[in-house]
Amino acid sequence: MKTEYECREEGSYDLIVAGGGMAGVCCAIAAARQGLNTLLLEKEGCLGGTACTAGVMQLLGGRWYDPENDRMVRVIGGLFDEITDELIAMGAAVEPDTVDIHHYNPYGWYPRMAAGISCEVDTLKWHLERKCVDAGVHLRFFTTIVGAETKEARVTRLITHDKGGFSSFRAKCFADCTGDGDLAEMTGCPMEKGREEDGAMCPATTIFYVDQVDTARYVAYQNEHESPKLVEIIHELKEAGRWPWDFEIFIAIETPTPGTFMVNTIRQIDVDGTDAASLTRAAMEGRGLAHELLKVMKEYFPGFEKAHLSRIFDHVGIRETRRIAAREPITLENALAGKHYDDCVASTTYNFDLPDPKRPSYDPMMGDAKKPNAVREHVRIEIPYGALLPRNMENLIVAGRCLGAEREVMGACRVMGPCAGMGQAAGLAAGLAVKTGSFAYVSVRRLRELLQESGCIGAVSDEDSIG
Repeated sequence: MKTEYECREEGSYDLIVAGGGMAGVCCAIAAARQGLNTLLLEKEGCLGGTACTAGVMQLLGGRWYDPENDRMVRVIGGLFDEITDELIAMGAAVEPDTVDIHHYNPYGWYPRMAAGISCEVDTLKWHLERKCVDAGVHLRFFTTIVGAETKEARVTRLITHDKGGFSSFRAKCFADCTGDGDLAEMTGCPMEKGREEDGAMCPATTIFYVDQVDTARYVAYQNEHESPKLVEIIHELKEAGRWPWDFEIFIAIETPTPGTFMVNTIRQIDVDGTDAASLTRAAMEGRGLAHELLKVMKEYFPGFEKAHLSRIFDHVGIRETRRIAAREPITLENALAGKHYDDCVASTTYNFDLPDPKRPSYDPMMGDAKKPNAVREHVRIEIPYGALLPRNMENLIVAGRCLGAEREVMGACRVMGPCAGMGQAAGLAAGLAVKTGSFAYVSVRRLRELLQESGCIGAVSDEDSIG
């Protein structure tokens, strides 16, 4: 059966950005500030991506604790620092330099995690909107991309659907910042998904918030027992038959509102973030798990005796789905060696944080629960420009979780800091690509100059400063 639908022509742009998470926002702002006519398409009713729709309010990967000098170091710069510094000034985020990193604390359990920036998600939504509008970005919420037309290795237009029906958008260049590589998949780009041996992806998480927590009591227990994730309490509960779940660690991080915590504990296996039926099951299961877990928290976890459920997020937090087959993918070997790339445009110092698909509390790259990261030395992972370029599309660039990298490396690149860095690099690259209609022929030297001028720390290392 053939069915025809009317498709409205909605105009043409220099750049269309798909996805309004941290990568998409930074991409769109960077492009619009260069004068590009930029449209950002977002299927939800807000910006912020997983931070806002799934409640992951700790913006990770932007700071790193330098143990030799006993200080926090900014490692992303650019728009990430601009956005988070503004949130901190507004009182809507916590400055990591104010956190006692020598003890367990409500914002993290060891120095690397203490560098996360806890923020108020509803303020973040509003602030990102303001920054996009101020830059001249055209925003379109509640709009789902359902198709893409291509011709001679180029994307020519997108087909979207919203409450008003189908629409068509054209542009010179496109950026896939969906996290799942949705646009790249639609255009026929080769993709990878999950583990090579079985396609399994790491666990998903339903986030919930609780208030009325006795923060001092919770942190005191962690310090007294040197137990950031309450593993011995959980072990005793499991032995007594009172902990029926596969996940075996407790993760709770305080928001900027004292006594209100994000609980990032639930681990749901066999969830496919690209499949609606799988996500439906996960959302329903996650809501039930949140209520069940809270009962245990109130009875057994110090500081949570009076905890009150304030919010369960509708969106399941997804850590892993598709990755593009890039022109220059990052291998695990190169990442562990701290390889330097001449076309480096971003970087990450975050953990290789990718829980095992079937063992939700075990992370092969991070050591045990009491000594995270014990199995490796700190390393700065560079992200080359070629890791953002699909092999077979000239006017499409990718930024965020779906970059071209072996899956273990993606675990270090998928959080907000490096995603913002990649997004800003993609937006600046678009300013150069619109002249030729191809990201492949962008002058990487000029792009790196623009990144340096924009204060993007991770794009240029000490050994190769451009000047």
